[in-house]
Amino acid sequence: MDDRGLSYDEINNIINKRDEEEKKDRRQRIDWVSRMATILSVLAWIIMIAVWVVVDTASPDKGMRFTQTFFDVHFGVDASNVMRTKWNDTLLIIAFVLQLVSIGTCLIAFLFNKMRMKRKSDKYKKSIFVIGGITILAFIAFIIRFWSVLF
Repeated sequence: MDDRGLSYDEINNIINKRDEEEKKDRRQRIDWVSRMATILSVLAWIIMIAVWVVVDTASPDKGMRFTQTFFDVHFGVDASNVMRTKWNDTLLIIAFVLQLVSIGTCLIAFLFNKMRMKRKSDKYKKSIFVIGGITILAFIAFIIRFWSVLF
């Protein structure tokens, strides 16, 4: 018995009940940190697709480009216009900035995912690592290929 008149068994039952409640997963739905990691991962994929489209549009003409034929998009260019023989430097700079934004988005998504890693059952999102690797490799290849245009 303690000061309040509780026996040892009653105190033990109260402690065990509290421990059982703490063991239950209190996350009933996805929290905002996990949701932000997912949203930023999807955003990074969308930005990389945009980079691909911008680089394809900036390339010298080889007849009809993939984005023009597949999506029937001409980006304000008249089809009867003379074919370009050089890369469009302005679009390459836009693609470079988009790649920097994509790398930043991947890093922020990774940090949000890392904030969520408090339990043993929490896992890293593979999509963040995949798009991060693709983005970094594409960025390195882009720098090597277009060094003279960018700097």
